[in-house]
Amino acid sequence: MSEERKGITGSLFKGLTRNTVESLAIKMGLKPNERGWVTLDIGASLVSVSPKVAMDFFKAVPEIAKLLDNEDLRTWAELGRRIAINSAEEASDFYKYSLEIFESLSGHMRTLLIALCSKQIVLSPAAALTTFRSAPGIVESLGDEKSAARLFGIAVEVAHRSVKHSTEVLSAAPQALQAVRNVGDGSDDASLDAVLNLAESFAQRTGATAAEFLSAVGEGLDFVKGAEDVVALCSQTAIFLDRGGATALQYFRSARSVLEVGGGVSFEKWNRVTRKVADEGNAIVYDFLKLTPKVLATLVVTQRKRVADRINAVLDIVEELASNNIYIALECFKSSPRALASATLDQFQSWAREGAAMHRSDRRKAQAYYALESKTSQESLRGAHDGVSLDSISHLLRLYVEGLTGREMIIAPLGAIPEESKINDGHTIQLPAVIAEFGSPEEDFRLYKALAAHASGQVEFGTRVAGSDDIRAALKDIEAHFSEKERSQAAAEMNDPEYAQYSNAEHLGLKARRSLDPALFNEADYKLVLSRFPNSLLATRIFTTMENARIDWRLRSVYRGIRRDLDFVRSRLIERRPKIAELTIEQAIYEMLFQITICGGVIDEQARRAYGEIIHQFERIVSEYLRNDEATVADTLMATFHVYELLEGNRNQQQADANAEEQQDESTQDDADGGENTSDKQQQAPQQQRRSDLFNQWSQTVEETMPTDSDLLNEIMNAETSEQELQEGDEVFFYDEWDRELGDHRARWCRVIQRENRKGHREFVDQVRSRYSGVISSIRHQFQMLKPESLRKIKGELDGEDFDLQAVIDHHVDKKTNGRPSDRLYIRRVRRERDVAVSFLLDMSSSTARTISRHPNQPYTRPGQKIIDIEKQGLVLMSEALEAVGDAYSISGFTSEGRRNVKYFTIKRFKEKYTQEVEKRIGGITYHNNTRLGAAIRHAASELERQYARTRLLIILSDGRPYDHDYGDSRYAREDTKIALRQAKILGITPFCITIDRESESELKDLYGEVGYTIIDDVMSLPERLPGIYRRLTT
Repeated sequence: MSEERKGITGSLFKGLTRNTVESLAIKMGLKPNERGWVTLDIGASLVSVSPKVAMDFFKAVPEIAKLLDNEDLRTWAELGRRIAINSAEEASDFYKYSLEIFESLSGHMRTLLIALCSKQIVLSPAAALTTFRSAPGIVESLGDEKSAARLFGIAVEVAHRSVKHSTEVLSAAPQALQAVRNVGDGSDDASLDAVLNLAESFAQRTGATAAEFLSAVGEGLDFVKGAEDVVALCSQTAIFLDRGGATALQYFRSARSVLEVGGGVSFEKWNRVTRKVADEGNAIVYDFLKLTPKVLATLVVTQRKRVADRINAVLDIVEELASNNIYIALECFKSSPRALASATLDQFQSWAREGAAMHRSDRRKAQAYYALESKTSQESLRGAHDGVSLDSISHLLRLYVEGLTGREMIIAPLGAIPEESKINDGHTIQLPAVIAEFGSPEEDFRLYKALAAHASGQVEFGTRVAGSDDIRAALKDIEAHFSEKERSQAAAEMNDPEYAQYSNAEHLGLKARRSLDPALFNEADYKLVLSRFPNSLLATRIFTTMENARIDWRLRSVYRGIRRDLDFVRSRLIERRPKIAELTIEQAIYEMLFQITICGGVIDEQARRAYGEIIHQFERIVSEYLRNDEATVADTLMATFHVYELLEGNRNQQQADANAEEQQDESTQDDADGGENTSDKQQQAPQQQRRSDLFNQWSQTVEETMPTDSDLLNEIMNAETSEQELQEGDEVFFYDEWDRELGDHRARWCRVIQRENRKGHREFVDQVRSRYSGVISSIRHQFQMLKPESLRKIKGELDGEDFDLQAVIDHHVDKKTNGRPSDRLYIRRVRRERDVAVSFLLDMSSSTARTISRHPNQPYTRPGQKIIDIEKQGLVLMSEALEAVGDAYSISGFTSEGRRNVKYFTIKRFKEKYTQEVEKRIGGITYHNNTRLGAAIRHAASELERQYARTRLLIILSDGRPYDHDYGDSRYAREDTKIALRQAKILGITPFCITIDRESESELKDLYGEVGYTIIDDVMSLPERLPGIYRRLTT
């Protein structure tokens, strides 16, 4: 007997004879050989954990031992022991069902399964149990044992690094293998071998990425033509494995995007560019691969037509640029969607080459150029246009739109030319930056007019009207319908035996419909109504199309002269409509609705025959609700409701039909005749199935994802910037910023958020008045002395209230002497006014929280004050003075948190009276973050420019120099501020800065030397000195 056996018998059978031990082993079905002793040893260890588990083990082991070799048997038994440590009940179950699982697998698969579970159980017994139980089903779903063995081997390899990802390998494998087999006729094993070989390589190199690769394959391989394409793609991906699993995986995903959108030709071009980029290093090629799907997705959304041609053209120019400078090529590729949103292909190529020639050696300038951040870049792109730019006609269009709407409007550029105009905000009309659609400036201008007319029609014909009786009636009907529908659905499910165990709808996962606030109901607008639809995204998309149909009809009815422009655009749209049969299901349904509403009807005869019923329903709804000279936005909402119900109803019907067929299949699965009937039934109604799929697909697609031009463009171009959410009432403005290194402006670089300052307590103003009552009286008196007399005489006028005696005498003298007397004989009395407008711009950065004291050695008995509070006191005294003299003035403050979040707080507007509300806003002034001074000056100057005054002042109250966390170095910030001040002077505005930072006087002289500044050494004297400074500036 070996030493091991002696140890086992010594511990288990102490005191028993050999015959007794052998008899006991035979009764348990064990032979006293090597395997038997191993089994007894494991069984004994289980007794200490759970006697019941040990008994289940001994019951199972005789049959299991026939299927496993010694090593696998020991490993299997050890799996159960480890499970028993956590749960005796699960260990007993494990031993009980092991035989059934092993019998369903081949010997090799049993070994792989045991090996995999032994790796997983070290970190996750639950994962190991799940894998063990599901193994037969996984093997069956994989289709063949050879592939199953390879995939389980991959999972074992992955489990060395990650238990989680080893389970994901098996989860993703069935769908991945099915996707491969769906390529071609499924008979070629080369593609399957290529995918499995690549998955094995991923597992050996990095482990976790093998699961992600199989998941990516499982998403489908519809973009390849045959097995040879799969082999080629896997071969190319394997090359990138030398650069790391993440890079290779990203290559596969990006290649998939290229093949899906552009096809094989685009893939070849893109692959050549990728190889060139890869020569520059792993980091840059990974960034390029990650960027590719985003750029392509944006091109698809913004271009819409001839997408493959656009992508090929972009890749051609990128490959051309990459031959000389990889970094310039990548910047061009990154910016291509934004540039092509307002340019033709030829224009884009010219602009791209010009940028490479200008900035070949300066990467930073090239980055700004291709990001369209510099003025030079934008002018270059505009200069290449052979179409019509919005800048060149915005004034005409604004007059045109204001004539239609009867109100002041803003014309703003839009990122891309949509096939349907969006709902505007009632004040701003967004139009394409450039239109070069028709090859003729006259025709492009007509398109601009048509788009502008549609946008103004939204204003004139009440798209944004709120609280009208008909909108409330529509909301009431729609709300009642969906509420009743949800109650019926809940009741039906409560009565379903399947849900009988639940006591209420909440347990069914049904969400109670949100009640409608009565206050909101009284002010209901189209947005509120759309938000009450269960699928509000789908409802919004339908509404946009239907509302444009109503606007088009109303424009044609009211303005006969616009018809020719609208007809012209309609005819061009009709010429360019795609064939519905060639579109995806989502595109087809939207295209039909668009043609009916905007183009006057579906123009594809083949589509009319195939989808006659759907088209008839759409046409009936449009005719009933929208083609009416008195149609309102409420009619559009009801039309939206009926189209929505049509879509949802067909989807529900399809689901019900699918459930019915499933039940029928279950009840007749052994009935051959029944199977034939089902097949016949499906063959008899192909058109009905297609119709249901059409509705269902569009509804689902819209609900899941609907990227917009701006979403994707912002994600690509502004990935480094985080924009804070806007609050109600906020207004947003964009301004250029000067970059001294570029020697150019970064266009629309800063986002200024104009917001009314929060209200504090007006007690602050009362306290200042009390503290400075004597000073205020003196200031008011001094400023009243500046107020001119009410009337003044103007001599030498052609007409007036009285004769100018001296002029009359001169007239007679001149008449007799030279014969050329002057006719200016009258005196006219006119009202004389001070013609001054001033804007006070207050620095509200965090540095103004510092406390200043004239008595630093007596902090408790004579405490100091925060700089921001001293500035507020100065504003109160200035307000009293300006109210006395009657000058127009505004008060604003600013702070910043990066270039996209410059806050501009309005405290008092020019036309606003100095009321208690203003006093509360002054009391609410507090410190915030940073000081992006250039953007704040530009916005204040734009407001001052609109004031009709002979003297316009911008007085900046600041405690130091400009700073923001992305404002570059101090030199960059100073240069931008100097340019902003210089631009204000060009506008006829006199800037003046009042600061307290004596320590940096040389920098302040450089910063404000061109415009004027003063440094106040004693900050505490600011309130008294501020009115005197103002008086000197205005007299």
